[in-house]
Amino acid sequence: MESPADGPKPSPRFGALRESARGAARAVGEAVRHAGPERDAALLMGKAALATVLAWQFAMRVLHSPAPFYAPMAALLVVDRTMVRSLFASAQRLVAVMVGMSAAWLVGSTLGVHWWSMLPVMALALLVGRWRRLGDHGIQVPTMVLLSLITVGGTDTEFTYLTIVETLAGGVIGVLTNAIVVAPLHIQQPRDQIRALTRQVCLLLNDIAAGLREGWDGDQARGWFDTSTDLLRSAPDIHASIETGQESTRFNPRDNVRRLQVDWEGYAQTVEAIRRGQWQVSGIARTLVDAADDEANQPRPTQRFLDSYAGALDEIAGALSHFGLEGEKEQAVVRGYLQSAEEILTELENVVRTTELEDERAWPAYGAMLLDARRLIRELALHSRTAVMPTDSGPIRKPPGRIVGR
Repeated sequence: MESPADGPKPSPRFGALRESARGAARAVGEAVRHAGPERDAALLMGKAALATVLAWQFAMRVLHSPAPFYAPMAALLVVDRTMVRSLFASAQRLVAVMVGMSAAWLVGSTLGVHWWSMLPVMALALLVGRWRRLGDHGIQVPTMVLLSLITVGGTDTEFTYLTIVETLAGGVIGVLTNAIVVAPLHIQQPRDQIRALTRQVCLLLNDIAAGLREGWDGDQARGWFDTSTDLLRSAPDIHASIETGQESTRFNPRDNVRRLQVDWEGYAQTVEAIRRGQWQVSGIARTLVDAADDEANQPRPTQRFLDSYAGALDEIAGALSHFGLEGEKEQAVVRGYLQSAEEILTELENVVRTTELEDERAWPAYGAMLLDARRLIRELALHSRTAVMPTDSGPIRKPPGRIVGR
């Protein structure tokens, strides 16, 4: 008798489709339950669909367009993540359509549609379409030239006029829909990312310190190095989120009504300080990887040194836990932690300099670890007054004139 395990197995394609469906369901559930990127994406798609339908109806009922295509297409393409991008996209698309239609009308009216007349005008349209000021909408220039020349020979002024008016109307409808229906305001995501980054760095430093006290192996050291490298890679994405958040407050009716002010420069300084500090943490982890590798011919430092060094890392983690918080008291706490770490490192440097090493081949590990820790402290001290750390406590939105996030 054939057991169930021996029965037919689902095809890999079916499994992939099932996983895709589960992923989509999870994304929908996340968008419904929590504010975040999933909800922002769902809202943006809904607004784009609404703007498309409104523009289509406007082109049919008001402009009486026989082929209402350009208005809904323009509306669909200009609904973007920020109002600034929506406005620029609308302007870029309108300019591209006007240039393309005008070029087609000029050639069709004066030279007619021939292979020898289409060749130079299409070459010129492709060249203009690559102009960076037109962005992604530059492709509309050669598209409109080709469409106009093929359909009406470029000579139908009514077709040219209606196409431009439709594009303008669709762009306006898309921008207004994006502004009126919950205008995009990306404040929370960069705050969450900065808090998560700082928390992960603190945990990593504490984990390395605990490993140095209790004993570590090559796998642990490589895990620390990989974690530090991953944190470094996340910094550019957080910087991009900060830039998007700052951009989303411009020309935004929601922001204008609530009069929200955020210290975006302080957020960027926080990420930059942590990013620069992570270079040094990666260096420390890399030294530990080599020290744990017997083939690297790099002996480990003594346990006494490692115990004291772990104390310095814990002090630096303590400084990070208060890094960028508002108030002279918090800054004094950061300075106290960093000063304590500096004192530990100074004492270790004196011991290494004046004491005969158990293994003279270990001096590169001592020097590298001490130097990286010094640089880490220096980076945090350098940015401590300009960095701003978002906190979990208190509302995000403040009265006019207040800076959010300190």
